[in-house]
Amino acid sequence: MALDFSLLKVSDETCRAIPGGHALTATAYVARVSGDRLEHYVAVAEATESYVGWGTEDYQAAHLRLRRRLRDRVRELATVHDREAD
Repeated sequence: MALDFSLLKVSDETCRAIPGGHALTATAYVARVSGDRLEHYVAVAEATESYVGWGTEDYQAAHLRLRRRLRDRVRELATVHDREAD
């Protein structure tokens, strides 16, 4: 069974209180496929981003950083996966 990085799913982030602010955490999943069948999704990366404050702008900025961090990590993993598949 192979991983298909073109089929990506990102979980909703969880928000928890930490000393001095909040932490957002999300997980990226890619599909494990066998032939023409999608077997299931596998967690490949998790990212956490913290922020100080209670405002919507603080949350939105942290959320954007979190999603970009996950995107970059999945992109790195996909590159490594492609190299190993060759």
